[in-house]
Amino acid sequence: MRLANRVIGITGGASGIGRACALAAAAEGADLALGDIDADGLAATASEIQDLGRRAVTRIVDVTTDDDQEALVELAVDELGGLDGWVGSAGTGSGQFALEHTRNEWRRVMEVNVEGVFFGAQAAGRHMVTTGSGSIVTVASMYGQRAVKQRAAYCTSKASVVMLTQVLALELADHGIRVNALAPGYTDTPLFNAGKERDSVEMDRLISYVPFKRLAEAEEIAAAAIFLLSDEASFVTGHILTVDGGWVAHGPRQ
Repeated sequence: MRLANRVIGITGGASGIGRACALAAAAEGADLALGDIDADGLAATASEIQDLGRRAVTRIVDVTTDDDQEALVELAVDELGGLDGWVGSAGTGSGQFALEHTRNEWRRVMEVNVEGVFFGAQAAGRHMVTTGSGSIVTVASMYGQRAVKQRAAYCTSKASVVMLTQVLALELADHGIRVNALAPGYTDTPLFNAGKERDSVEMDRLISYVPFKRLAEAEEIAAAAIFLLSDEASFVTGHILTVDGGWVAHGPRQ
């Protein structure tokens, strides 16, 4: 098993990609420290992990606060014995046109998608520096690599995750810590489905832009995360692993 007896912290672990990453890590032998604002979802994910024979601890984590993610790192260390990997999966969507964008909505997206990812990686990295090893995986998006209408805040936030991932990779390399980003494409998750309903997305048109002509399953994104967390990616850092069915290569069509 690729993550045998390692401890992985994950934000956004109650559903979607975060949940899939947690279950995939447990299947690879890891113990999990999970954070999310959804207490019921956290409990359900933890129960599934325990059914796989691994340990799971949970904490309500709002990534826009000053100390919740630091507390999740401390929980992992205190209850599970350390922190070997971190996945910053908590995120939010937005669908306002640029000229209609409110300042409050812009700030909300940046607080969750940029500040939340950065300060979680910072908290994890500060612990990993003391051990001289670790792998941090941020969650960006294919929308951080291409401009899309009605996504000014979201595209900007995910492009910011790409850059902060690369900066962190440079700064933490001397400490034996790898930092990489996942850039998922359209994935069948609660967040995607909520955005689809909010923006009245025509699914046939959307899927037509994906060379594979389908959504990703969350488990397919999680498989890429496991690779980045594992020793198979021992010489991979500062990389953006795009898992999008070819969307970026094809280019958005609107």
